[in-house]
Amino acid sequence: MMQNLHISKKSTTFAAPNLIAMRKSVILVFCTLSLCAITAAPRRVHTIGDSTMSEYKPAATPKRGWGMYLQAFFNTDSVEVNNRGKSGASTRTFYETDNLWPSVKAQFRSGDYLIIQFAHNDEKCKGEDVYAQNAQLRAEGKDTLTDMRGTEPNTTYKEYLFKFVNEARAHGVTPILMSPICRAYFKDGKINDEGRHKLSGTKELNSKEAARVLRPKGTFDKDYVRCMREVAEDMWVPFLDMTAASEELYERIGKDYCMAHYFNCGDKTHTSAEGGMAIATLAYNLIAQEPLLQELQSWTVFPSQQEYAAYAQQVEEKGKKAAFAAKGTPFELEMEEVRLQNLERVKKGYLPLDDLWPAGEIDEVANRYVEYKMSAEKKGKGLVIERITLPLCAKGGAGMNIHINYGFGDQFRGVTTIYENTALPRNKRLMVELDQPILVPAGETLYLRVLPWYDSNGKPQGKKYLQLGTLKITGKKLQ
Repeated sequence: MMQNLHISKKSTTFAAPNLIAMRKSVILVFCTLSLCAITAAPRRVHTIGDSTMSEYKPAATPKRGWGMYLQAFFNTDSVEVNNRGKSGASTRTFYETDNLWPSVKAQFRSGDYLIIQFAHNDEKCKGEDVYAQNAQLRAEGKDTLTDMRGTEPNTTYKEYLFKFVNEARAHGVTPILMSPICRAYFKDGKINDEGRHKLSGTKELNSKEAARVLRPKGTFDKDYVRCMREVAEDMWVPFLDMTAASEELYERIGKDYCMAHYFNCGDKTHTSAEGGMAIATLAYNLIAQEPLLQELQSWTVFPSQQEYAAYAQQVEEKGKKAAFAAKGTPFELEMEEVRLQNLERVKKGYLPLDDLWPAGEIDEVANRYVEYKMSAEKKGKGLVIERITLPLCAKGGAGMNIHINYGFGDQFRGVTTIYENTALPRNKRLMVELDQPILVPAGETLYLRVLPWYDSNGKPQGKKYLQLGTLKITGKKLQ
C-alpha cells in the first residue's frame, strides 16, 4: 500500500491505497486556461532526447526512460505528452535522421510545447565534433571515426539546439531546454564533473565559430550544461536544470541506494522504473516551478521516494490490462520484410552495405534496420497484437546487439523499444517471444523494425551476420 501522497509543495499527507485512483477524486486542476480553452484540444508537450527519455516496453528491458511516466502528472483533458525520446540519439543524429525530427515537426500544433534534452550521446567523441576529428584524421592519413554522433558543446551542440528552438518557434511551438540527467558517476559520495556532463579539456573559438554561437571569442571548457544554459539565455527560452536537480537527488539518497534502485540496469546512465519515475517527478517539479510554463501546471500530487517503484508499475500495468481485456476475434499473421535501410541481405544473413560493422557503436543506429509492416482495416475498431515471435541468430561473432522497435505511420510515430538484447550469443539460434499488447487503431499502419549494431572492440568487423527467421504475430481484431 502506498502512503504519504504529497499535495503540491506543502507537508500535508494522507494515506491512499491507490495513487492513480485517488488523484482522480482529490486533485484540483491547477491551470490558467480560459473556459473556452478548456474545451479545446489538449496542449501537446513533445519531448525529444536520448535513451534516458525514450519508451521501452516493460518486457523488453529493465531500462525505463523518464519520458514514459511524464503523462501521469498531467490532466489528460488539458495536456497530452508525446514522448519522442530516441535511444542512441545526439542533437546531430536526431536532427539529421530522416524519420526523427521531421516526424516530430509534422505533429506540431500552434500552442504546443517542446522539451529538448540532449548531451549523453553528443559526448561520444570526448567533447569534440566528430566531423572536425575526422578531417584531422584524414589529414594525418589515419582511419576516420564511424560513430557520427559527437558534437563539441560550445559550437556544434549549440548550433543544433538553436535549430530545434528556431524551427519549433516557426511552428508556433514553445521550446523548453532541459539539461540532461546526471550519470551516476560518484566520487567520495558526490557526482563528478563527467557525471554532470562537464568533460576535460577546453575549446578555443575562432571568430567564425564565435559569431555562429552568439558568444565572444575565447577559450571555454567542455561543459554541455553551461552551453545549453547559454543557448536558453541567448534565445529567451525557459531553462530547466535537470542536471542540478538529479545531482541533488542522487547525492541525497546516496550511492548505494542510487545504484541498487535507480541504476540497476547494468550501467550508470540508464534508469530503472523506480529511477525513471524519480526523474519524471523532478521534471514535473521543474515545469511547475517555471513562471513561463504556468499553463502546464496540472496535477499537484507528487509521489514520495518510497512510492516511485509502485507508482511506475501502476502506470505500466494500466494500459497492459486494458489491452488484454478487450474483446475480439483471434488472428495469426506472418509479417513480411518490406524495406531494408542501410543493410543488405546476403545468403548468410544481414550486414551493412559496405560489408563492415563500424567501430565505436554502442547503441542502435536509427537509420539502419529491417522493417516489417501491417495495417488495420479502416472499418471496425482496430486490433491488438498480443504476441510476437521471431527466430534469430548472430553468425560469426558474439558482439551482435539488436533492438526491436515499433512505430505508427510513415513518420514512425510513438517509437517504442519492445525487445533489447545487447549480448547475442555466437552461432546460437534464439526464439524471441514477446507477450505484450500493442494497440493498432482502425486505419493505422504499424511498423516493426529490427535494428542491429555490433560491439566491434574499436575496429570495423566483417563476416558477422544477423540471421532472421519468419516474424509472426498473433492477436485479435477488436469488436
